[in-house]
Amino acid sequence: MMSRVFRLLPVAALAALLPGAPASQAAESGSGLYIGGSSAFGAGATPPPGFYATVGAIAYDGDVDRVVADGVVDLNVRKTVFAALGNALYVSPYGLFGGNASISATLPFANHTALEASASGAVTGNLSTSGWGVGDISLKIQNGWSHGSFAHTVSLTTWLPTGTYATGFQPNAGKNHVGFDASWAFTKVWKESGIELSSAIGYTIELENPSTNYRNGDTFHLEAALGYQFAPGWTAGVAGYGITQVTGDSGSGATLGDFKRRTYAVGPAFGYSTRIGGKGVSFSGRHFREFGVENSFQGHVTFMSGTMRF
Repeated sequence: MMSRVFRLLPVAALAALLPGAPASQAAESGSGLYIGGSSAFGAGATPPPGFYATVGAIAYDGDVDRVVADGVVDLNVRKTVFAALGNALYVSPYGLFGGNASISATLPFANHTALEASASGAVTGNLSTSGWGVGDISLKIQNGWSHGSFAHTVSLTTWLPTGTYATGFQPNAGKNHVGFDASWAFTKVWKESGIELSSAIGYTIELENPSTNYRNGDTFHLEAALGYQFAPGWTAGVAGYGITQVTGDSGSGATLGDFKRRTYAVGPAFGYSTRIGGKGVSFSGRHFREFGVENSFQGHVTFMSGTMRF
Protein backbone atom coordinates (compact mmCIF):
# COMPACT_ATOMS: atom_id res chain seq x y z
CA MET A 1 0.00 0.00 0.00
CA MET A 2 2.82 2.42 0.87
CA SER A 3 4.40 2.07 -2.57
CA ARG A 4 1.07 2.82 -4.27
CA VAL A 5 0.52 5.87 -2.07
CA PHE A 6 3.98 7.30 -2.75
CA ARG A 7 4.03 6.48 -6.44
CA LEU A 8 0.79 8.33 -7.07
CA LEU A 9 1.43 11.37 -4.89
CA PRO A 10 2.09 13.78 -7.80
CA VAL A 11 -1.59 13.66 -8.79
CA ALA A 12 -2.43 16.16 -6.04
CA ALA A 13 0.17 18.67 -7.20
CA LEU A 14 -1.40 19.46 -10.59
CA ALA A 15 -4.49 21.35 -9.54
CA ALA A 16 -3.78 24.95 -10.60
CA LEU A 17 -1.87 25.05 -13.85
CA LEU A 18 -3.60 25.79 -17.13
CA PRO A 19 -3.51 29.52 -17.87
CA GLY A 20 -6.51 31.15 -19.46
CA ALA A 21 -7.41 32.90 -22.66
CA PRO A 22 -9.60 36.00 -22.62
CA ALA A 23 -13.16 36.01 -21.30
CA SER A 24 -15.29 33.29 -22.87
CA GLN A 25 -18.98 32.54 -22.94
CA ALA A 26 -18.61 29.91 -20.20
CA ALA A 27 -16.03 31.29 -17.82
CA GLU A 28 -13.96 34.43 -18.02
CA SER A 29 -10.90 32.51 -19.22
CA GLY A 30 -12.69 29.69 -21.02
CA SER A 31 -11.75 27.52 -18.06
CA GLY A 32 -11.93 27.72 -14.29
CA LEU A 33 -9.30 27.57 -11.58
CA TYR A 34 -9.79 23.85 -10.99
CA ILE A 35 -8.21 21.73 -13.71
CA GLY A 36 -9.96 18.46 -14.57
CA GLY A 37 -7.73 15.41 -14.22
CA SER A 38 -5.94 16.78 -11.16
CA SER A 39 -6.99 13.66 -9.23
CA ALA A 40 -6.49 10.13 -10.54
CA PHE A 41 -4.70 7.10 -9.02
CA GLY A 42 -4.13 7.45 -5.27
CA ALA A 43 -6.62 10.32 -5.00
CA GLY A 44 -7.66 9.34 -1.47
CA ALA A 45 -4.28 8.12 -0.18
CA THR A 46 -2.05 10.07 2.21
CA PRO A 47 1.70 9.36 1.95
CA PRO A 48 3.79 8.59 5.05
CA PRO A 49 4.81 11.58 7.22
CA GLY A 50 7.66 13.62 5.78
CA PHE A 51 8.63 16.22 3.19
CA TYR A 52 8.01 15.75 -0.54
CA ALA A 53 8.98 17.75 -3.62
CA THR A 54 7.29 17.44 -6.99
CA VAL A 55 8.08 18.81 -10.43
CA GLY A 56 5.51 18.44 -13.17
CA ALA A 57 4.20 19.71 -16.47
CA ILE A 58 0.92 20.07 -18.33
CA ALA A 59 0.44 20.43 -22.10
CA TYR A 60 -2.93 21.51 -23.51
CA ASP A 61 -4.24 22.07 -27.03
CA GLY A 62 -7.87 23.06 -27.57
CA ASP A 63 -10.31 25.43 -29.23
CA VAL A 64 -13.62 27.19 -28.65
CA ASP A 65 -16.14 28.79 -31.02
CA ARG A 66 -16.42 32.18 -29.34
CA VAL A 67 -14.55 34.28 -26.82
CA VAL A 68 -15.27 37.88 -25.77
CA ALA A 69 -12.75 40.35 -24.35
CA ASP A 70 -13.05 44.13 -23.98
CA GLY A 71 -15.93 44.39 -26.44
CA VAL A 72 -14.28 42.28 -29.14
CA VAL A 73 -15.83 39.00 -30.25
CA ASP A 74 -13.07 36.51 -31.04
CA LEU A 75 -14.18 33.55 -33.15
CA ASN A 76 -12.65 30.09 -33.53
CA VAL A 77 -10.05 30.60 -30.82
CA ARG A 78 -7.26 28.03 -30.46
CA LYS A 79 -5.21 27.81 -27.28
CA THR A 80 -1.99 25.85 -26.72
CA VAL A 81 -0.39 25.78 -23.29
CA PHE A 82 2.72 24.38 -21.67
CA ALA A 83 2.97 24.82 -17.91
CA ALA A 84 5.76 23.68 -15.58
CA LEU A 85 5.22 23.57 -11.82
CA GLY A 86 6.88 22.97 -8.49
CA ASN A 87 5.10 21.61 -5.43
CA ALA A 88 6.23 21.27 -1.81
CA LEU A 89 4.29 19.00 0.57
CA TYR A 90 4.62 18.29 4.28
CA VAL A 91 2.71 15.39 5.82
CA SER A 92 2.43 15.49 9.61
CA PRO A 93 2.41 12.41 11.86
CA TYR A 94 -0.57 14.03 13.56
CA GLY A 95 -4.03 14.98 12.37
CA LEU A 96 -7.73 15.19 13.16
CA PHE A 97 -9.65 12.16 14.42
CA GLY A 98 -6.71 9.82 14.13
CA GLY A 99 -5.70 10.87 10.63
CA ASN A 100 -2.69 12.62 9.15
CA ALA A 101 -2.78 16.32 8.32
CA SER A 102 -0.79 17.81 5.45
CA ILE A 103 -0.14 21.15 3.81
CA SER A 104 1.20 21.89 0.34
CA ALA A 105 1.95 24.80 -1.98
CA THR A 106 2.04 24.70 -5.78
CA LEU A 107 3.64 27.30 -8.05
CA PRO A 108 3.31 27.15 -11.87
CA PHE A 109 6.66 28.84 -12.43
CA ALA A 110 6.91 28.66 -16.24
CA ASN A 111 3.75 28.97 -18.32
CA HIS A 112 3.72 29.49 -22.08
CA THR A 113 0.41 30.27 -23.77
CA ALA A 114 -0.28 30.83 -27.47
CA LEU A 115 -3.64 32.08 -28.80
CA GLU A 116 -4.96 32.38 -32.35
CA ALA A 117 -8.36 33.81 -33.31
CA SER A 118 -10.39 35.77 -35.83
CA ALA A 119 -12.22 38.84 -34.53
CA SER A 120 -15.39 40.79 -35.27
CA GLY A 121 -17.19 43.70 -33.66
CA ALA A 122 -15.09 46.66 -32.47
CA VAL A 123 -12.03 45.08 -34.10
CA THR A 124 -11.90 42.80 -37.13
CA GLY A 125 -9.18 40.56 -38.54
CA ASN A 126 -6.95 37.75 -37.37
CA LEU A 127 -5.34 37.88 -33.94
CA SER A 128 -2.46 35.99 -32.43
CA THR A 129 -0.40 36.32 -29.27
CA SER A 130 1.93 34.25 -27.14
CA GLY A 131 4.10 34.67 -24.09
CA TRP A 132 5.54 33.31 -20.87
CA GLY A 133 4.38 34.01 -17.35
CA VAL A 134 4.08 32.81 -13.77
CA GLY A 135 0.82 31.17 -12.67
CA ASP A 136 -1.30 31.56 -9.56
CA ILE A 137 -0.04 29.99 -6.34
CA SER A 138 -2.36 27.42 -4.75
CA LEU A 139 -2.31 26.32 -1.10
CA LYS A 140 -3.88 23.07 0.06
CA ILE A 141 -4.65 21.70 3.51
CA GLN A 142 -5.75 18.09 3.87
CA ASN A 143 -6.56 15.43 6.43
CA GLY A 144 -6.40 11.76 5.48
CA TRP A 145 -7.24 8.40 7.01
CA SER A 146 -6.16 4.86 6.14
CA HIS A 147 -8.20 1.74 7.00
CA GLY A 148 -6.26 -1.15 5.54
CA SER A 149 -6.99 -1.33 1.83
CA PHE A 150 -9.25 1.75 1.95
CA ALA A 151 -8.04 5.34 2.37
CA HIS A 152 -9.80 8.68 2.09
CA THR A 153 -9.13 12.40 2.49
CA VAL A 154 -10.88 15.75 2.88
CA SER A 155 -9.15 18.87 1.60
CA LEU A 156 -9.48 22.59 0.98
CA THR A 157 -7.55 24.37 -1.77
CA THR A 158 -7.14 28.14 -2.09
CA TRP A 159 -5.87 29.93 -5.21
CA LEU A 160 -4.21 33.35 -4.87
CA PRO A 161 -4.04 35.87 -7.76
CA THR A 162 -0.24 35.97 -8.00
CA GLY A 163 0.09 35.07 -11.69
CA THR A 164 0.88 37.19 -14.73
CA TYR A 165 -2.31 38.90 -15.91
CA ALA A 166 -3.54 41.71 -18.17
CA THR A 167 -6.96 42.51 -19.62
CA GLY A 168 -7.74 41.97 -23.29
CA PHE A 169 -6.47 39.36 -25.74
CA GLN A 170 -3.47 38.31 -23.67
CA PRO A 171 -1.58 35.04 -22.99
CA ASN A 172 -2.40 35.20 -19.30
CA ALA A 173 -0.82 32.76 -16.87
CA GLY A 174 -3.00 33.92 -13.96
CA LYS A 175 -6.73 34.40 -13.41
CA ASN A 176 -6.56 37.58 -11.26
CA HIS A 177 -9.06 36.34 -8.69
CA VAL A 178 -9.28 34.19 -5.57
CA GLY A 179 -10.89 30.75 -5.56
CA PHE A 180 -11.65 27.86 -3.21
CA ASP A 181 -12.22 24.15 -3.68
CA ALA A 182 -13.49 21.64 -1.11
CA SER A 183 -13.19 17.95 -1.95
CA TRP A 184 -13.42 14.38 -0.65
CA ALA A 185 -11.49 11.53 -2.26
CA PHE A 186 -10.99 7.81 -1.71
CA THR A 187 -8.71 5.00 -2.86
CA LYS A 188 -9.59 1.30 -2.62
CA VAL A 189 -7.00 -1.38 -3.38
CA TRP A 190 -7.75 -5.08 -3.83
CA LYS A 191 -4.32 -6.49 -2.95
CA GLU A 192 -5.01 -10.03 -4.18
CA SER A 193 -5.91 -8.91 -7.69
CA GLY A 194 -3.78 -5.75 -7.88
CA ILE A 195 -6.78 -3.62 -8.85
CA GLU A 196 -7.17 -0.05 -7.64
CA LEU A 197 -10.20 2.25 -7.77
CA SER A 198 -9.79 5.92 -6.89
CA SER A 199 -12.21 8.82 -7.11
CA ALA A 200 -12.58 12.44 -6.02
CA ILE A 201 -15.58 14.73 -5.77
CA GLY A 202 -15.43 18.47 -5.17
CA TYR A 203 -17.01 21.90 -5.40
CA THR A 204 -15.20 25.04 -6.61
CA ILE A 205 -16.12 28.65 -5.83
CA GLU A 206 -14.41 31.54 -7.64
CA LEU A 207 -14.59 35.17 -6.56
CA GLU A 208 -14.97 38.17 -8.87
CA ASN A 209 -12.10 39.43 -10.99
CA PRO A 210 -11.70 43.05 -9.80
CA SER A 211 -10.23 44.16 -13.14
CA THR A 212 -13.21 43.02 -15.21
CA ASN A 213 -16.05 42.70 -12.67
CA TYR A 214 -16.61 39.17 -13.94
CA ARG A 215 -17.32 36.23 -11.64
CA ASN A 216 -17.23 32.65 -12.87
CA GLY A 217 -20.04 30.40 -11.68
CA ASP A 218 -19.52 27.59 -9.17
CA THR A 219 -18.52 24.20 -10.55
CA PHE A 220 -18.87 20.58 -9.46
CA HIS A 221 -16.19 18.08 -10.45
CA LEU A 222 -15.98 14.29 -10.33
CA GLU A 223 -12.89 12.25 -11.20
CA ALA A 224 -12.17 8.52 -11.22
CA ALA A 225 -9.36 6.13 -12.12
CA LEU A 226 -9.30 2.34 -12.44
CA GLY A 227 -5.90 0.66 -12.60
CA TYR A 228 -4.06 -2.66 -12.42
CA GLN A 229 -0.63 -3.34 -10.89
CA PHE A 230 0.88 -5.47 -13.64
CA ALA A 231 4.49 -5.47 -12.31
CA PRO A 232 6.27 -4.38 -9.11
CA GLY A 233 6.03 -0.60 -8.89
CA TRP A 234 3.89 -0.27 -12.02
CA THR A 235 0.21 0.57 -12.33
CA ALA A 236 -1.66 1.32 -15.55
CA GLY A 237 -5.29 1.90 -16.38
CA VAL A 238 -7.85 4.47 -17.40
CA ALA A 239 -8.86 7.78 -15.82
CA GLY A 240 -11.59 10.30 -16.51
CA TYR A 241 -13.34 13.38 -15.21
CA GLY A 242 -16.40 15.56 -15.54
CA ILE A 243 -16.79 19.25 -14.69
CA THR A 244 -20.21 20.91 -14.60
CA GLN A 245 -20.94 24.55 -13.86
CA VAL A 246 -23.91 24.68 -11.49
CA THR A 247 -24.39 28.46 -11.11
CA GLY A 248 -24.23 31.08 -13.82
CA ASP A 249 -21.52 33.63 -14.44
CA SER A 250 -22.28 36.99 -12.85
CA GLY A 251 -21.06 40.56 -12.37
CA SER A 252 -21.28 43.61 -14.59
CA GLY A 253 -18.56 42.15 -16.82
CA ALA A 254 -20.62 39.07 -17.69
CA THR A 255 -22.24 40.78 -20.66
CA LEU A 256 -23.10 37.53 -22.44
CA GLY A 257 -25.24 36.22 -19.56
CA ASP A 258 -24.94 33.31 -17.15
CA PHE A 259 -23.50 30.75 -19.59
CA LYS A 260 -22.66 27.44 -17.94
CA ARG A 261 -19.86 25.14 -19.08
CA ARG A 262 -19.49 21.37 -19.10
CA THR A 263 -16.55 19.12 -19.90
CA TYR A 264 -15.98 15.36 -19.87
CA ALA A 265 -12.70 13.57 -20.58
CA VAL A 266 -11.17 10.09 -20.54
CA GLY A 267 -7.77 8.59 -21.29
CA PRO A 268 -4.90 6.30 -20.25
CA ALA A 269 -2.94 6.75 -17.02
CA PHE A 270 0.11 5.17 -15.39
CA GLY A 271 2.21 5.31 -12.23
CA TYR A 272 5.66 3.98 -11.35
CA SER A 273 7.65 3.98 -8.09
CA THR A 274 11.26 3.06 -7.38
CA ARG A 275 14.28 4.13 -5.32
CA ILE A 276 17.11 6.33 -6.55
CA GLY A 277 20.10 7.01 -4.32
CA GLY A 278 18.28 5.49 -1.38
CA LYS A 279 15.32 7.86 -1.75
CA GLY A 280 11.84 6.95 -2.85
CA VAL A 281 10.91 8.39 -6.24
CA SER A 282 7.63 8.20 -8.12
CA PHE A 283 6.45 9.14 -11.59
CA SER A 284 2.98 9.49 -13.04
CA GLY A 285 1.39 10.45 -16.34
CA ARG A 286 -2.00 10.60 -18.03
CA HIS A 287 -3.51 11.89 -21.25
CA PHE A 288 -7.12 12.99 -21.63
CA ARG A 289 -9.31 13.61 -24.65
CA GLU A 290 -12.18 15.98 -23.85
CA PHE A 291 -15.69 15.36 -25.21
CA GLY A 292 -19.28 16.39 -24.60
CA VAL A 293 -18.06 19.96 -24.07
CA GLU A 294 -20.40 22.93 -23.81
CA ASN A 295 -19.34 26.59 -23.58
CA SER A 296 -15.67 25.88 -22.96
CA PHE A 297 -12.41 24.97 -24.68
CA GLN A 298 -12.27 21.40 -25.99
CA GLY A 299 -9.07 19.53 -26.75
CA HIS A 300 -6.35 17.27 -25.32
CA VAL A 301 -4.46 17.57 -22.05
CA THR A 302 -1.39 15.66 -20.84
CA PHE A 303 -0.04 15.53 -17.26
CA MET A 304 3.47 14.35 -16.31
CA SER A 305 5.14 14.56 -12.89
CA GLY A 306 7.84 13.16 -10.63
CA THR A 307 8.10 13.23 -6.83
CA MET A 308 10.89 12.58 -4.33
CA ARG A 309 10.59 12.06 -0.58
CA PHE A 310 13.18 13.76 1.64
